[in-house]
Amino acid sequence: MKIIKIVLGACHTNCYIIASDNGNCVVIDPADCAIKFVQVIESNNLIPKYIFITHGHTDHILAASDLKDEYHIPVVISKTDASRLADEALINSRPYVIEPYKKVTPDILVHENDEIWVEELHFKFYAMPGHTDGSMAIILDNCIFSGDTLLRENHGKTTLPGGNEKQLIESINALSKLEGDYHIFPGHKEETTMEHERIHNPYIEGEGGN
Repeated sequence: MKIIKIVLGACHTNCYIIASDNGNCVVIDPADCAIKFVQVIESNNLIPKYIFITHGHTDHILAASDLKDEYHIPVVISKTDASRLADEALINSRPYVIEPYKKVTPDILVHENDEIWVEELHFKFYAMPGHTDGSMAIILDNCIFSGDTLLRENHGKTTLPGGNEKQLIESINALSKLEGDYHIFPGHKEETTMEHERIHNPYIEGEGGN
């Protein structure tokens, strides 16, 4: 397994390309500038199979349409957040949008505990409402791609439509109760570990938390 991180867009969004041993890959949260993904994919001789979206905010989806058209691969998002991908007016209302967003019709709508395999890569989806009502965490082995639900020693904002502070805190506490340690790949800022967050994140109950 190979994980490549690309930081893109005005919000410095962390985007991820995860490749199997044979070079099949998925893209998580294509934030902006599809050509950047194409360059990384081609330079690493990868074959895209899916686009996964943790939640339907502008800064995580601007390149989704172009990437889908480039590789003819399915877009995967939670059923709850799927309608966001069609709302061009809402997505383009954010002041940092330079290249207008083109709506995307998702191909696969995932629910709690759904799974997708790409060769040896086993992706599991967990509902994490709070940042948006349909936010998802994606778990792969000992890695969690947390979107904006869990950030290093923090969590994502809840002031945009669909945000709910109480739900978000419940979501990150549920995530923290998974047994063992996990490497956390968040939607923004630095990577972290679940063990670090259990101690240092003020929103997680327990040692160092609430």
